[in-house]
Amino acid sequence: MRLILPVFFSFFLVFSAGAQVSPKAYAAYTHGMELKEKNLFPEALDSFKRAVAISKKFDSAYVEIARLHTRVNQIDSAVLVLRKVIGFNPKMTSAYLELATIYKNLSPNLDSALKNFSLAYQSDSSNKFALYGLAWCYNSKADYDNAIRHAIRALEIDNTYKAAYNELGHAYHKTQRYAEAVEQFKKNLSVSVVDLALYYSGLCYAQLKDKENAQKMYEQLKTVNEKMAGALKRNLDKMQ
Repeated sequence: MRLILPVFFSFFLVFSAGAQVSPKAYAAYTHGMELKEKNLFPEALDSFKRAVAISKKFDSAYVEIARLHTRVNQIDSAVLVLRKVIGFNPKMTSAYLELATIYKNLSPNLDSALKNFSLAYQSDSSNKFALYGLAWCYNSKADYDNAIRHAIRALEIDNTYKAAYNELGHAYHKTQRYAEAVEQFKKNLSVSVVDLALYYSGLCYAQLKDKENAQKMYEQLKTVNEKMAGALKRNLDKMQ
């Protein structure tokens, strides 16, 4: 949700869809978020429902309702709510992401997940979650070039985003593009030290039979993630 600066002489707050949200609805929404933070989920749901009863097109409140439905495995109800949001706000990125995540994890449908991650990306091209989701979908479809492209873009936005590293490393290994992977991870590591970048670099060096650099990655990885370093060491021990 993008909040536009309020006009002080108006009785309404204006949200991303151009819908008018009354102060009472926004107060109910804020209270719902506070209850959710305290894990008081039924009470939070009631508060979000009050918000949408007051302001019928309060998109962010509907998304929170859908999230709470998902939490108790009421998937059909969540999907209906999210589709309702998209019906009056087709640029609601978070609604597309919630739908995509449902189709990715809870009610698996790869094509529907890809469609909704794509719509989220069209709505907000700088959203790292949409880019990661696209990378995941393309890896699942064995379309590794597209997976690599979207994972790299996600890491350009957030160089510490581990989920994107997983998709990037997976795609590089599946396509045996070890040298290209090493160069990409060098770029990432020059910005910030991330355990997964070190791990995948070590694996790639091992595949390239570059034991010296693989060992360097292992030594660096030990200082940030001993468990992951142990997994890398087991791979290095297999090198001839």
